[in-house]
Amino acid sequence: MNDSRPQTVKPPQPAAPALAAPEARDFLARATGDPLGEAFDRKFTVHAGMPPGRQMNPDDRAPAYEKLLAGHPAGPLGLYLHIPFCHNQCLYCGFGGRRPERELCRAYVEALIAEMRWLKERRPSFGPLQVVYFGGGTPTLLEPELLDRLADELRRNFDLANDCELTLEGRLHDFSPERADRFLKAGFNRFSIGVQSFDTELRRRLGRLSERAKVLDYLGRLVSRQKAAVIIDLIYGLPGQSPDDFVGDLVQAEAVGVDGLDTYQLNIFPGSLLDQALKAGRLPEAAPLSGQGRFYRRASEHLLGRRWRQLSLSHFSRGPRERNIYNPWAKRQADCLALGAGAGGFLAGWSFYRPPLLENYLEKAGQNDFTPDILSPPRPAGRLTSFIVGQMEQGYLHYRRLAEDFGVDQGLLEPLLVNWAANELIELDGGWLTMTVNGRFWGVNLTQAVVETAGRNFKEN
Repeated sequence: MNDSRPQTVKPPQPAAPALAAPEARDFLARATGDPLGEAFDRKFTVHAGMPPGRQMNPDDRAPAYEKLLAGHPAGPLGLYLHIPFCHNQCLYCGFGGRRPERELCRAYVEALIAEMRWLKERRPSFGPLQVVYFGGGTPTLLEPELLDRLADELRRNFDLANDCELTLEGRLHDFSPERADRFLKAGFNRFSIGVQSFDTELRRRLGRLSERAKVLDYLGRLVSRQKAAVIIDLIYGLPGQSPDDFVGDLVQAEAVGVDGLDTYQLNIFPGSLLDQALKAGRLPEAAPLSGQGRFYRRASEHLLGRRWRQLSLSHFSRGPRERNIYNPWAKRQADCLALGAGAGGFLAGWSFYRPPLLENYLEKAGQNDFTPDILSPPRPAGRLTSFIVGQMEQGYLHYRRLAEDFGVDQGLLEPLLVNWAANELIELDGGWLTMTVNGRFWGVNLTQAVVETAGRNFKEN
């Protein structure tokens, strides 16, 4: 999810851009009698949180980053590795990937390996990696031997926890039996695949070329191996899609046996390829924001009624194999190294980011320079933000702890809590806030409101 791609954190940016900066009065829900569709007139942001602080001067970035790496405590750590290649850009996607030219891919992999070694030179023993995510773009477009090399170098330069979640993002086209076996042998234990819809017509409107039968065939063969968690993305509110169509996709996902899935609302941003196609009349109308909540409610009722577990506002798990560690990890700005062009992460409250300029990344790699282009020191409310986002992403908040642990004035939140409860967005019980299904649909707004309101008055203890 930023962009018109689904709301997942790939790569973890230092902060999610606000679509339009909300004012305090915007945080109050409207009493229209339809909280699911009309509690707010817009989503405030794609990913809730505070923007990064001031940027370090270019001359100060390199020594500050190396000091940050060397002094990082040996605590829980994640790693994101970005592969910026795609065969084509789907209409809904805001990440413009490069064509996977053979020599360019090889040069990029060599640069990533050089960055791994550069990091190890500056900190020989990071804490064990709890989660690793190969994202993009489309990492599975790389030749298997290149992914093998990256996986080997990852283990050579970092210590992976025994239960490390090691995700490979990709497209079903790339999961032939032979390639799937290579990916498993390389050690990936979780595959994240952007299906978006099983409906052939809907898929083709988006720029996805495979028909329903082929998608199910590839997915079924991958699931049948039972050697890794298989996760898919599904989008609701697509042009010409109905809530019944979306529930049909959920039924199909369960029938084929996936371990988990994300239900993402369609985002349409001005000037995007999708926006242009809709305005030109080349596509049927997409569901407006006021109607997307109906998709979300139907999906939640169906999945929870079938005893799926809801692990985050958008993510559901069918069984114990799917843990969904990475996305919540990144959203709460937990410590995460980030490698490659277009990658961003966090360490000890510092945020860093490298723009997706492939040639610039390769040029700097040739000079053995992997300093991020943007480096920002911790903001005072960083730990508070992490606490709020981490809990709200799971649909609840122990709001009394904001006063107990962070010194936040409880009175600041009281008008919001009263208003949201009256409008059926939350339920309050013993210092806990629990989102209703209406509230989970508007979860990013509720989270952003708490972050900004609490951040105005707190004391770091």
